[in-house]
Amino acid sequence: MADLIPFDPKKHKPIKTVGGKNATEYLASEESPEGKAWNIPQIWFDSKNGKPKFLKGDKAWDEAKSYEDRTGKKFPRYKTINDAVNAAKTRSKKGGATKKSLLTTNDRF
Repeated sequence: MADLIPFDPKKHKPIKTVGGKNATEYLASEESPEGKAWNIPQIWFDSKNGKPKFLKGDKAWDEAKSYEDRTGKKFPRYKTINDAVNAAKTRSKKGGATKKSLLTTNDRF
């Protein structure tokens, strides 16, 4: 399997969803490896050809953990799932990853 990377506004363009809207990340708020909460993307991009790939559930979680382990970069953490969900909603209203990578967000716990 090719290395997958999250949306990077310098490399990728938003993709069209089934409903015809544009999406950059399609975040999932899940339990983090440390037992708190994190927001992780469900839309990933092939690092070689840039093609998007939708991952959900355990596949998205495993890819996010693998990405962190490979790169040392971290997805944002929160104290609770509710905090993560609220952050994801706020981020989406502000344009998602079109302006700022998810990986540049500071940890919240």
